[in-house]
Amino acid sequence: MGLFSKIFGKRPDKDNGVYSTYRLLNSYGSEFVPFSGNAWLDDKVRSSVDSFARRAAIVQPRHIRRNNGAEISVNDRMNRILQFEPNPYSTAYKFYYRLASNYKAFNGAFVYPDFDPFTGELQALYNINASDVQLKERAGQMFIQFSFANGNKYTCAYEDVIYIGRHFLDNDIFGSNNAPLLPVLQTADTFNQSMSAFAKLVAVIRGILEVQAAAKDEDLKKLRDKFVRDNLQIENNGAGIVVHDNKSKYTPINDKTTPIPDKQLEYIKNSIYDYYGTNEAIVQNKETPDQATAFYEGELKPFFVQLSQALTNAIFTQKERGYGNEIVADINTLSFAKINDKLQAVKYLSDIGALMLDQALTTLGFPPIGGDEGRRRVQTLNVVNADKADEYQLGEEEKDPEPKKPETEPAEPDEEPGEGGDK
Repeated sequence: MGLFSKIFGKRPDKDNGVYSTYRLLNSYGSEFVPFSGNAWLDDKVRSSVDSFARRAAIVQPRHIRRNNGAEISVNDRMNRILQFEPNPYSTAYKFYYRLASNYKAFNGAFVYPDFDPFTGELQALYNINASDVQLKERAGQMFIQFSFANGNKYTCAYEDVIYIGRHFLDNDIFGSNNAPLLPVLQTADTFNQSMSAFAKLVAVIRGILEVQAAAKDEDLKKLRDKFVRDNLQIENNGAGIVVHDNKSKYTPINDKTTPIPDKQLEYIKNSIYDYYGTNEAIVQNKETPDQATAFYEGELKPFFVQLSQALTNAIFTQKERGYGNEIVADINTLSFAKINDKLQAVKYLSDIGALMLDQALTTLGFPPIGGDEGRRRVQTLNVVNADKADEYQLGEEEKDPEPKKPETEPAEPDEEPGEGGDK
């Protein structure tokens, strides 16, 4: 049993004519081909994709439930799948790295979620690296067919897979291809080949033999061959001393450095970096906190938003989503900040009682304490509850004065027996 059967649990599909091509509204093709124009073979493209994938792969999606404005963490088996072992063949880092790499390199990435057929619970998540993807139709429902390099095919309902992409414009379902990158890649390939040929030429040339008198081409070749034979071949010049007359002048080339046209190289590099939304500082891990924050907001966050929505829609039913179940995929943006900025943020949030002790420790890179002590919130006495502000300032809470008792005439006492009566 191979990986195909392990993931999909059945034999490959046969072309039995059951499915027809799914017609889209504005797109001529209902097909997605992971094509990058051999971009992955270019070092600058690969470093650009890698710089994004490495940062995206540290994400740890988690299952939460929203209730009355509160975000409640749900500690279940699903979190272990999302954060540690998406499937038996991959760690979480490797899984999200592949997902992010396909998203950047091919403008689209697919994931196949596997559910328990009896309980409906999530069992695994698999990256799908198909060589061809087509939308099919059967009985009015949209299906998706994956074709793999070994010839196997698998077809399932489109709603049963997870798809995230970018460059959405000319296709109703999938992202656009990398056609705008092809001219730059061709220029880069031509540049690399010419530089390689020039480097070989520089390595071969040992010097320049200048002939004082004019001569024919045949005579120049004879003079060159004679000079090399007599002076540069060790079997004929064991002493290593060059001797020639005043008819020629030999200048050795000691500097073997290949000159590189910096402006052309800079143009190619910047064009590729701009296309992938990165820069040299990000690629070389030399970014400042401001650059890291900008890269997160512009590149990582849109990816995480798509990932959160796609996982939520695929894992939970509409009823479960109605009860507030959701998958949140994000990273702590404070990890990009300088230590002084982290300290200020922790101090401010602690002062107003918004941060638990464990949260403050992990933000600063320390291990959490755990238990009730780790969940304890610390708050400065300089911050007062808004509902108690008047009491804090006036020293006592204002209360309505007690109503005075009504003043009434005292009742006249009853006459004692015998008073005023005849005896």
